[in-house]
Amino acid sequence: MQASKLSFQRIVWYLAFALLFSFVIPIFFSWFGVDEITMMEIILFGINVVYVIATGIYAGKRAEKLWLLALFPVCYAIGCDFFFDSHAIYFAVVYLMLAGFSYGMVRD
Repeated sequence: MQASKLSFQRIVWYLAFALLFSFVIPIFFSWFGVDEITMMEIILFGINVVYVIATGIYAGKRAEKLWLLALFPVCYAIGCDFFFDSHAIYFAVVYLMLAGFSYGMVRD
């Protein structure tokens, strides 16, 4: 499989979705008054997991650069202190591993 060219626009899209899932979704949950336990369950174990697996599969099928998958865990680690307890920072490593596994799963 031939590697695709990496454009600035594609990098911006990866970064925009990373920021959306790292900052905007937790802000919406906070505005709606969702308690912290429910917010952690839905965001950390649900939405973010589905997002990183989908991103890994998408990047793997398009033969994107592997470092693009690190944008979300880095953004998540930066925003983690604003929305979650201190132990939630370890999910950044889990998200990076899940993205890498799903990326490798679809590669030829």
